[in-house]
Amino acid sequence: MTYQNHRLSIPSNSEYSVPQLRFMVREIGAILEREITMSDWYALL
Repeated sequence: MTYQNHRLSIPSNSEYSVPQLRFMVREIGAILEREITMSDWYALL
């Protein structure tokens, strides 16, 4: 994932554990400087 001057490697695993997903969503939120909401998450589907 690339956003402005930030890069985040997203692994290609087909299954993630809940802690892995939480960490990734928090890291993306830190990059975007805002919380990722449930509606944001569902918009990705």
